[in-house]
This record gives sequence, C-alpha cells and structure tokens, in this order.
Amino acid sequence: MMTPPPTAENADRTAHHKIGGERIIKLLGQPHLADYLRFFRNRVVDGEAVSPRVLASEWKQANDIYYALLTEQAGIAQTIEDLPLPSELTDIAAELVSQDQYLQAYDSVATEIRWVELSKLVVSQGSVGLDHSDILRQRLGPSQTNAGLFDFCLPRMMNSAPVSLVRLPGDRYLFTSQSTDLRFHEVQRLSAAQARAIASFGPVTTGLLLPIGYGANLLSGIGSDKRIVLQNGYHRAYSMLAHGITHAPMVVERVSCLDELDLVGSDDVTDDPAHYFRSPRPPLLMDFLNPALTRQVVVYPLETRVEIEIKVRTSTGPAARVVS
Repeated sequence: MMTPPPTAENADRTAHHKIGGERIIKLLGQPHLADYLRFFRNRVVDGEAVSPRVLASEWKQANDIYYALLTEQAGIAQTIEDLPLPSELTDIAAELVSQDQYLQAYDSVATEIRWVELSKLVVSQGSVGLDHSDILRQRLGPSQTNAGLFDFCLPRMMNSAPVSLVRLPGDRYLFTSQSTDLRFHEVQRLSAAQARAIASFGPVTTGLLLPIGYGANLLSGIGSDKRIVLQNGYHRAYSMLAHGITHAPMVVERVSCLDELDLVGSDDVTDDPAHYFRSPRPPLLMDFLNPALTRQVVVYPLETRVEIEIKVRTSTGPAARVVS
C-alpha cells in the first residue's frame, strides 16, 4: 500500500512534537508563490517533506479568494476609521510624544497618535507568531480600559529583550537576540566626562560609543491617501483583533510622496508601494483571522545577529605644514 504524500497540515502536526519550534500563522495567496515555497522549504519544521504541489494548490486557492476580493471589497482599505484619541488619553499621549526616545524615533515626517480601526490596517508582514500572541492576549485579560490599552500599544516605559555578547577572533564581537528588532544604532562620540569614567591604564580623553539596541517599541503605521499600512507592532495588533478589540491607539506617520515613504517605510513597502497604497484590495490585518487565507505552521526560531569588527591603526609622522 502506497503511503500518501505529506500535506502541510500533517507537517504542522508532526512539527508540534519538535523541540524549539515556534507556532506562526502565515498569510497565503500573496505576494508570490515562489516566496511561499521558499519559506516552507527553509523555515518550516520538516517543510522539505511537504509536496510543492500541495503547497501550490493551497496558495492558489487563497490567491483566487484575493482575486475575488479585488471586486467585492474594492476600496475597503480607504474606509478605515482614523479617529482622534479619546479625551482621557490626550494627557498621557502628550507625555509620550515629549520623550526623547519618541522624538528621536519619529524625526523624519509628521506624526499623530490616533485611534485607529485595526481590521482594515494594510499589512506587509506575512506572518505573526501565535505563541507570542498567546502571551500578549493573557496581558489583555477579559477587559481593557482605554488607558490600559494605550500602555499596551504605546508603552512609555520600554522593556527590551536580553542580548548576548560573544567575542570572536580578530577583535570581532557578536551580539545576538531572539528579537528580530535588534539593530546597530548610530555611532556616538563620548564626551570628556564620559571618557574619564572609563577605567584604563592611562587617561582617557575621548572615544566612540557603538550602540546596539532596539527600535521604538510602539504600535505604528504609515498613513497616506486614507490608508494606513501597519509598520510596527504586528503581534500586538493581531492579538488585539483576535481578542475582539476593534480600535486601538497608534502612532501614524503621514507621508505624501515616495521620498518621504523611503525615509520611514519597511523594505517590503518601499519596494512595492503601489501594492499597498494603490491596490483596490491589499492584504489587511483581518485576513489573519480568515482560515481560508492562512495556514498555521511550526517554524524554526529565528535569531538576530549584529557583528562588529574593530580595526585600529596608529601611525606617527611629520605634522602637516601650513604653506603661506
């Protein structure tokens, strides 16, 4: 008797028994079939055992649904409710926007903190983690005040994931984190007072700081032409919507041209802005709740790495002479 070929569903069930796997929900149907096949082969636990024909079939079914939605829900992204904050949140919003971290994170284009409808947010990220979402939904609890929702979406006190550091040969340093938001910040020069605080074999007069950290941990989106593309906070946005919350406070960066979009948009959005801002029916956050448009799978966990290599050259020679 011939063994039936594995399906995506069977692979998902098997993967639940794998140690270290992470449950995610993945959007099907767009942007590209080749990307979905590559994702399944490279990221899904035992994904290489699943027939590409099976994967192509389920992707095609979702793509057909999206094709129908181009007509049935044309223009739905422009009907998103983009409202002023409830009056009881204006004071804490003013406190947030006055913080240095906010001012430095959102220093390129005009921003507002708005009360936004979650389901019609345009999405460019094709997956969210269900294990992390379960933790977030426990924090939401059975009910939420507007003030509690504000701190959930736009925390004024930011907690960062731990970062590991390993020194490698050749004066190289490797920073790693389970968060995909780990990044290198801009080089900063130490002041004389900061340099003097460094313990060394002789007087320290200056130096360079090479900061490693995270971005602003705020729910945010990019607004243009009556649409809002979700930029940061996918897990929180999905968790709230799955929890039955319809509107939430978020930072909206307003752009009116491609040059402004290039400053603040993610690579997916800036590579294909027409798909997100011009398509009659782009992918929306509500699609993550539609079983016909999604697939739950278990993936290998990701780790973000930032490597810094230090090279120092010291030389002595004649000083430059001024020619009169």
